[in-house]
Amino acid sequence: MTTVTSHNKKEHDEKEMRKKGQLHPIKTKIKLKDRDLPVTMHPLEAKKGQEIAHVNPETFDKAFAKTKWQYVGEKGEGGIEGRYEKFANWVKDAPSMHASDVSVNKDGGVTFGDGRHRYAYLRDEGVKAIPMSMDKESIGHAKKHGYLTKE
Repeated sequence: MTTVTSHNKKEHDEKEMRKKGQLHPIKTKIKLKDRDLPVTMHPLEAKKGQEIAHVNPETFDKAFAKTKWQYVGEKGEGGIEGRYEKFANWVKDAPSMHASDVSVNKDGGVTFGDGRHRYAYLRDEGVKAIPMSMDKESIGHAKKHGYLTKE
């Protein structure tokens, strides 16, 4: 599939490409700063049957903070050096973004497969319902522990 970036987006008609299945389907949108940002799911996650669930960062982040080896704090603190800032710069012109991939265990523990810096940036920007890719079991656990929004 083609990835449309800020460098090549003028060469591609995004709507037409989505119709033809050449871009990942939009699963949801979030309000980020002054625009609606389409959110897609990585094709491998979709193939595994994962779904989009919207987490409430106020409750979810408390659980994520307990995973000290993965936790990304405010403004990227504790994360991979430069990753948070790179995402912040990239997302300004991004036509869409993949949802973060996360698992929630029966005890409420949170483990990211991909996208912890994305999540941290959206949390810091005040997004109240952050779309995440989860398997059905994780969605059940996230509901049980109060991590999901009503969306």
